[in-house]
Amino acid sequence: MPPDNIVDVKVLVLKHLPVLIFKKGVTNDPALNSIYFDNDDLDLYRERMKREEGAQNLRFRWYGDRTKAKEVWVERKTHHEDWTSQKSIKERFPIEEKHLNAYLRGEYPIKRAVDELRTKGKKKEKDLADMQRLGDEVQKMVLERKLKPMIRTSYNRTAFQLPADARVRISLDTELTLVREDGHRSGNNWRRDDKGFPFAELPKEDVIYFPYAVLEIKLQTQNGQEAPQWAMDLANSHLVEQVPKFSKFHHAIANFHVDKVDKVPFWFYQ
Repeated sequence: MPPDNIVDVKVLVLKHLPVLIFKKGVTNDPALNSIYFDNDDLDLYRERMKREEGAQNLRFRWYGDRTKAKEVWVERKTHHEDWTSQKSIKERFPIEEKHLNAYLRGEYPIKRAVDELRTKGKKKEKDLADMQRLGDEVQKMVLERKLKPMIRTSYNRTAFQLPADARVRISLDTELTLVREDGHRSGNNWRRDDKGFPFAELPKEDVIYFPYAVLEIKLQTQNGQEAPQWAMDLANSHLVEQVPKFSKFHHAIANFHVDKVDKVPFWFYQ
């Protein structure tokens, strides 16, 4: 979506949905920062581009201050193709940033974090068991597949949603910046040490200032129930250009590693 259309889109959406406040007392658009992992052969990218069943993405996300992170969310998405009749699954768990490097080296078992949460009594046992399983699986995945930081995405997100009603959710990402992470970290840290947005200190070839805003409309309708007409009208309007399954990670990999990939996303040359 062209930046010139952002105000018009916000006005239209606000007629139907309020802005979702992420944290009480915070009124500005919260920054979302993610570090995507892959290996030198770009296996995760290639598997997803080939639409292999069970292809996975792995990212490490934090919210707010772009230069530091106290808590990081480890997120793994498993893609299921349409012929399986299964929905893609996103799983995640939190880890303190101070433990992340050791975790990625296999020196910090996630059981320590799980035991600490269990002692505090703030999580259900099922949630702790899921965190233990996912933490072990991700750690094994990183070590066996030799995954490392490859791409950073950083942007401001405005979310629109009725309280306690997830039937229609809309997110608007602006000031999207893509940063190359591989080969530019000191001491094998999990991310580059820099000042954050607008990343002016980095070489120009390591940064992409995406020239568009990204609008995502998520619908959860019951069987036989139609999507709200206003949402469909927005998706089909002149204000936006539809790019199904757009991926910030895939777009960045195709740009920074165009000499290594054998297939680029369909929107790449649009």
